[in-house]
Amino acid sequence: MPGLPTFVTGRKTPTTPPSGPNTEGSSTPPESGPGDPYRAICDELYALLTRKRGYYGCGEDPLENALGVQDDGIDPTRYQVARIGEKTRRLRALEETISIQKTLLDIAGHAVVAVACERRKNVRRCPPCKGK
Repeated sequence: MPGLPTFVTGRKTPTTPPSGPNTEGSSTPPESGPGDPYRAICDELYALLTRKRGYYGCGEDPLENALGVQDDGIDPTRYQVARIGEKTRRLRALEETISIQKTLLDIAGHAVVAVACERRKNVRRCPPCKGK
């Protein structure tokens, strides 16, 4: 599949520098217009994450389910990375565009949850619950 990274295709692809708050340049994103594909995908991803959060019965804390794996001795971030691995292996077998897009959104969702877990490291419950 063209344009997919090495870990999916097995072929070498050019790399780009990591992104995030520690990269050079402006931290202020450019204004996005109504036809911005990134904004549309991010909005779709947010809707997917909030819908899935509802499936798992998370209360006030959106990370309740993701952090719950700690009860089984599993690091939440590593768990999300493992789920990303499962999804990338599934990508290798997919040929339908719709399934590929859904799987890529799943991967992006697990990546967002992993980042959120990292940011919440060592905190068990939502701030309003005061860690109880």
